[in-house]
This record gives sequence, C-alpha cells and structure tokens, in this order.
Amino acid sequence: MTQPEPKGSGWNVEPNVNRVVCAIDSNMVHALAVLCCSLTHTAKKPFHLTVGFLEGTLTENEREYLGNVFSALRVSADFLNLANDDRFITQGHISPTTFAKFLLSDAIPQQHVWIDADTVALDGWDCIFDEIRSATKDQKLVVARRGKPGNTPSKSDPFSLPFNAGVLGWPEGERIDWQAPLAAMYVLETQEQHLFNVLYANDAKWVSEKFNTLTYRVDLLDRNNLPHIVHYAGAHKPWHLPRRLQEHCLTYDCPWALWFQAENDFVDFARQNGLLAVTEQYQSLAMGSGRIRWGRDNSGYQLLRLLQALGPLAQPFIRILSIGRRWIPRGTHPVH
Repeated sequence: MTQPEPKGSGWNVEPNVNRVVCAIDSNMVHALAVLCCSLTHTAKKPFHLTVGFLEGTLTENEREYLGNVFSALRVSADFLNLANDDRFITQGHISPTTFAKFLLSDAIPQQHVWIDADTVALDGWDCIFDEIRSATKDQKLVVARRGKPGNTPSKSDPFSLPFNAGVLGWPEGERIDWQAPLAAMYVLETQEQHLFNVLYANDAKWVSEKFNTLTYRVDLLDRNNLPHIVHYAGAHKPWHLPRRLQEHCLTYDCPWALWFQAENDFVDFARQNGLLAVTEQYQSLAMGSGRIRWGRDNSGYQLLRLLQALGPLAQPFIRILSIGRRWIPRGTHPVH
C-alpha cells in the first residue's frame, strides 16, 4: 500500500503542539467545518489539524474551502491524500473513509488524537492530551470507556464492544499491525470498530465517557455536567434536519442542541469572514447526504428525509408525532 502524501506545510509538527487528526469525504465537509470551529473556540491552546482523505473522495474545491475556513480560524492544518484499498468497504451509512484512521495512525507515530467528524467539541476536550501524555508504555491507545473494559466483543452486536472508535488518543510509538488481521477477518457489522477492539481493548488506557459521549445514550443534557466531545453516531445526523425544526431540539435540550449551537456559531463566523455563501452550499449538500435504507437502524434517517420532503407541513407533523413521544425511542430526533 502506498504511503500518505503530505499536503501542506504542517507535516512536521512541533512536539509540544497538540495534534488533531480526522478523515472525511465530500459528504462531511460541512460537519468538519463545524467541528473545527467548535474545537477552536473551546481549546485551551492552539492545535494542528491533519485531514486525511481517501484518493478521489475529496475534491480540490472542497479542500480549498476547508483551507479558507482553517485560515480564518487561525488553525494550522494540512491534508493527506491516502491510498484506497479493496478491504475498505462500505457498511450501511459507514463509508470506507472510516478505515483511514488505520492509515493515519501508521503515518503519524507522534502522539495525537483522532476525532470522527460527526462530533462537536466542548470545554475540556483537549484535556485528552494530558491523558495521552501520561499513558504508560504498555497502554497503546487512550479510549473512552463504554461498558466494562475487557468484555468479549460480540460478533453480532457492535454496541457490546468495549469502546467506540470515534475518539482515539494515540501515544507516541509504533502501532499494532492491522493489515494482516483485517485480511484474515471475515465481514462483520462495523468491521473497523471490531478490529480496533480486537487489537487494542486489552492494552487500552480507559478515560471518562465524557471524551466520547454517544448521543444514542443521552436523552437530555445536564448543563452542569456537559461532555467534552459529543459523538453523533448512527445513520441520521443533526445536519439532516431542516433548520426550521431545530428549535424543537434547542428547547428540549437534547444532544442535538449542542451541534446546532456549534453550527450557528460557525455560520455567524462564516458570515463575518466572507464565507457565508459557499458555507450555505455545503450546508445544503450535507442535509441531502446519505441514502435511504430499510431496517430499524435507519428509521431515524427515514424520518428526517420525510421531514425534508414535507416542507412547511413538517411542523404540524412533528406536533402530531409528539402526542406519542412516550413510545418513541429517546434522544436523537426532533420529536420531543
């Protein structure tokens, strides 16, 4: 497999500079811009951002737009063009880009934190660098606890895995080989999540779930005890919701409220820096991203696409649905 190609001036980052790493494709441009704005506004010190992308999945125009966003935010950043691989498969709403975290961990042996782009950062997020720096030589990865560490991963239930791989703190050092295990692995649901747990669960340093709070576990925010990083896992995302309906989430104060607040901050920032028109284009593209699939795990996405199609009728439709909200699964939807 070919090595990543450095794109930009930030490939050699000073050792004392915090480094954030992520990877996206064209569907996640707006999400990354919102995330980067939230990271910047809540960081205790400057950080460097590395954005990876699989070959052919992020256009030059998209990189130019993101570069303008990073420059306006005064964030040092670089892009890495990564070789694709037939083993990097699409699984439901999860694109092959999720496997880029393996490539980037190999390419960057220095300490850094990987953060999925479907997240938002709040105060305290960069305290994870203290956890990374204090990891012992035997602790190969810093991850947020989900359930009891050391549980045997279920081959059928990704929710039983010891940790979710959306936030990964990488200490400095050599990484565990993943290529041979991936080649020998038969296809499982959330392939990349299973592989990370197989490779690292027994040698992980466990930190608070506040560093990777999964929204399907939270119905109502505790404003006196907010997470550090909120992870919008699953097929349906807050950016799929028509913005005229965001008030339902903001009023109820579900986890989506934090993303909409971060997006509103970013849109205001884009307006002040001459980036509003192109930002609105990527915002619209993000709302239409994804694909309708059948199955219980995709019911939330189906609802959001229906609300998009209903236009002005979506508001009364939400009010009707709210009558039966006690029977509706909690959390990530606008029916409160």
